[in-house]
Amino acid sequence: MLNPAIDTLRKLVAFDTVSARDNLPLIHWAANYLQAEGLRVEVQEGDEPGKANLLASIGPIDQPGLLLSGHSDTVPVAGEVWTSDPFTLTERNGNLYGRGSADMKGFIACCMTMAREFKRGGLKTPLHIAMSYNEETNMHGMKVLARHLDSLAIKPLGCVIGEPTTMQVVVANKGAAIWRVQVRGKGVHSSLRDQGVSAVEIAAEVIVFINALQRKLNEAERHDGFEYPFTSVHVGKIQGGTAHNITAVDCEFVFEVRALPGVRAALIAQQVRDYCTQVLLPPMRTVSAECDIRVDEIVDAPGLDERQNIHLSQRIMPLCGCLAPSRVSFGTEAGMLQDVGVPTVVCGPGQIRVAHQPDEFVEIEQLSRCLDFLQSLDAQLRLAPMQL
Repeated sequence: MLNPAIDTLRKLVAFDTVSARDNLPLIHWAANYLQAEGLRVEVQEGDEPGKANLLASIGPIDQPGLLLSGHSDTVPVAGEVWTSDPFTLTERNGNLYGRGSADMKGFIACCMTMAREFKRGGLKTPLHIAMSYNEETNMHGMKVLARHLDSLAIKPLGCVIGEPTTMQVVVANKGAAIWRVQVRGKGVHSSLRDQGVSAVEIAAEVIVFINALQRKLNEAERHDGFEYPFTSVHVGKIQGGTAHNITAVDCEFVFEVRALPGVRAALIAQQVRDYCTQVLLPPMRTVSAECDIRVDEIVDAPGLDERQNIHLSQRIMPLCGCLAPSRVSFGTEAGMLQDVGVPTVVCGPGQIRVAHQPDEFVEIEQLSRCLDFLQSLDAQLRLAPMQL
């Protein structure tokens, strides 16, 4: 199965599915491929033009099955220096280079390649293959898909998301949440600063408040399974102002929250919002009624809580030769599925350290291990309806 999987990965990498672009060409190609292999396929329109999810199914329709899920989008290549064309799969020294090869088209290629085996196996437990969009930006694809799964009379029994984990089973990950803060001040000549409001200075006060929140979070819940054992907040980008001698009219920055499983990032963002509206905004508006502070969510994906996937991880770990579960700090879509009652683990080929980097690659050996896992899973699902 390895050579067909590499051929499928070559075709997937050739689709430029950077999140800012449409993913429909890839989704339609994958839908035709899986339909030809005998799977029931649904293309689910997204919440923005040119975007869609795919959900393919095989096996009985009257019982819960196992879902294999991957995101179809990738991060951009702009500004990166690659040794080879990022959208042409290139083999060197046992590695396959290309944008998305590890994150996470390698996993998708293995699942698609195994479709014929799944069909031939006479599964007793249904199997579903999902592809989502915009995981790398706002995770709207999984939001749409999770709502759909939640509405079903029979939702999946469990899910494996194929983010690159070197085929180790990840049972917990931190949440990934981003908020945009937009400050509107009043511009005047800096010699008359008492008659203006500097949006840059107000933004700085908000950032100081966020830094203070980190100190409080370090005194709160702790989870030593993560390299950084606390919920974290971080301001990563800021821009504002026009000149040194004008009080800045506008300033914008983004902050992220990487919340421990079970911690809701929205509650932390609400503390920032309350500080802005209750402490900073009233004196700003005594100078000008046009002053404002907006705190808007970009994405809020909850963490994956291992307390809710114990039985699933125990079933999956032996199939991929994993001896002990892992925990990671990067965000995934897993918590969104867990929130709608679908136990989820993360396990896929490749290394997260090469994701989002120039010369991203997946090892051929990792694809082989992923195929071995899927073949073992196929054998398990033929025996009897899976129970967790």
